Amino acid sequence: MGGRTWLTLALGMTLAFFLAGCNSNSTSPSTSGAGMAPVSMTIHDTPPTGVSILSFEIHITGASLQPSDSTQAAVSLMSAPDEIELEHLQTSSALLGSTDVPAGTYNSLTVTFANPQMTILNDTGATLTVGGTSCANGQVCDVQPALNQVSVTVNASPLFPLTLSATSGVTLQLDFNINSSVQSDLSVTPTVTVSSANSNMQGGNDNQEDMELIGVVGTVDTTKESFTLLTGLNGQTDTILTTSNTEFGFEDAGCSANNFGCLASGQVVKVEAQMANGQLTATEVDALALPNTAAVMGTVVSVNATGNEFGMVLNDIQDSQDSATLGLGLPVTVTVGSGATFNVGVAGINLSGGLTFSGMANLMVGQEVSVDVSGLSTSGSTVTLSTNQVTLEASGLSGMIESVDTSNGTLVLTNLSPLFTANGITQILVQTGSNTQFENVSGLGSLSAAQNVSVSGVLLENGTSGAELLATAVRLRLND
Repeated sequence: MGGRTWLTLALGMTLAFFLAGCNSNSTSPSTSGAGMAPVSMTIHDTPPTGVSILSFEIHITGASLQPSDSTQAAVSLMSAPDEIELEHLQTSSALLGSTDVPAGTYNSLTVTFANPQMTILNDTGATLTVGGTSCANGQVCDVQPALNQVSVTVNASPLFPLTLSATSGVTLQLDFNINSSVQSDLSVTPTVTVSSANSNMQGGNDNQEDMELIGVVGTVDTTKESFTLLTGLNGQTDTILTTSNTEFGFEDAGCSANNFGCLASGQVVKVEAQMANGQLTATEVDALALPNTAAVMGTVVSVNATGNEFGMVLNDIQDSQDSATLGLGLPVTVTVGSGATFNVGVAGINLSGGLTFSGMANLMVGQEVSVDVSGLSTSGSTVTLSTNQVTLEASGLSGMIESVDTSNGTLVLTNLSPLFTANGITQILVQTGSNTQFENVSGLGSLSAAQNVSVSGVLLENGTSGAELLATAVRLRLND
């Protein structure tokens, strides 16, 4: 398994050909030639019920548009296969890449898949056998399910037929529905829909797709105020522009200036960016680790506060030296050093009302965290990481709306993943604000009880409801 950028690959990719996977492609502004149209593609996800899927990886081996003239060859949108981790991309998208295709009319998009792999929490009350691997009740297991179908062709209106010209580029948003794709025996039959990403957004800039990337800073261009970002173990390089409005978070990296000058080659950073016409422009850049320090990110699945350790399933890795040991979906134990630093890595989030993230007591299952890796050891199949810094990132989760209160900007989610219910969390209070982005719906007032949504934001313990999420995004699930 290779590493992956910490993109917000919600289970529906935006095929903007900014590949969020393990290849050696690079992305830069697309320059269309005569008779060529720029096409981008992204992806995001929809999660299943029952067994809690903590990590879902699958290879996308190809994607191609079929011209309306059936005598013409299909046009490939990918130059190399890509591996994606979908489960933590429930409200945002990962960029697969950007490319130019001949102007014309296209009738369908065909996507091919291979090698699904899942990390599951079995809370069914019985032992499950998946792909030859037995998983006892209550255990977290890494399994390789069968792939029942290797390709999917989408040709439904209103997107198709799709007419492209040199002046009308498009960002295709591929939505991989995990609920429908994962069968009762946990085998995988890919179910996808495709839309134009710009038509779905109901907040922020309707002409741009929001992305999240995590990687290592390569070169820094002070003249253009841009930098390259290496994402994934195989060295995909993306060019990131910054502007006077880009926010920087580098206090924990020892740079109080918090500006472009803090960037240095070798730093591990998280980038919130907007993609338009194949170009990435950063809205926020945060330091996750000091230069040349390894970092990993994942979902908390257990907490032992008295023992100063917690369990985590990895969904991103920025450490090529340990690529033989670490992998996407790998369950690890994290030992937290005495005096370790705890902080929140999401800009614009102000903790108040008793909410805090300052130590082991504030860790809870379902949180997304990144950690600096100060040590690594193995004992049999158990991998233990040591850290002196834990950063709370934006978590993605899904559920059904129990109630909506527009007067205080909140909604209550139930029908949660077994990861939560097995730990006594049956509902989550979601707090929205003026900066919360809504997708497939105009705003909080348009939501109602019994609708299924995915949300992302800072997840914290709340003494009143048990858990509270300060939302950065809310996505109405149209196909659930």
